[in-house]
Amino acid sequence: MNILLRPLATFLSLSVLTGIALISCTSIKAADSVIPSLTPEKSPTANTCSISKPAWVKPPDDSAVDGTPEYGYYFVNQDRSIWASAWWAGQLEEYQVYASKEGIKVGWFRPAGATLEITGKRLDEQAPPLDTHVPCCYPTRFQATGLYFPIEGCWEVTAKAAESELSFIIWVKP
Repeated sequence: MNILLRPLATFLSLSVLTGIALISCTSIKAADSVIPSLTPEKSPTANTCSISKPAWVKPPDDSAVDGTPEYGYYFVNQDRSIWASAWWAGQLEEYQVYASKEGIKVGWFRPAGATLEITGKRLDEQAPPLDTHVPCCYPTRFQATGLYFPIEGCWEVTAKAAESELSFIIWVKP
């Protein structure tokens, strides 16, 4: 193989393997569109986004979650009635979320049995709204969801359940 093509072949092989690994770890639903890339001259940075820092806390006990709850990163509202897992925190620089077209899984704790409504909007540019998958009928505080960001950037996510609300800001990268 030509010596100039070896680095390109290695890069392409690693890119494919990384893509397969990410898809297998985060796949929860096929979305209709791919997250488009921003051109470098238009691309905002995480430094311009007021990213919410999650707390390192022990989540509430819940019979829907196996075993004893362990400490983890969560966004938690003032009265501790709504929690959103931030499983990516501590693993990635600047608490950035790497989301693909398959979306990301987020576990929530909310008032038991209350309907969880999640919305999201991009703060740094115009974009379609966040798409969510919130299955019904979780009887305890725990609720699993899927979040589908249509494009990278600075996003505010807001969740409401009963009389409670939680908002946080994250930087989403493709």
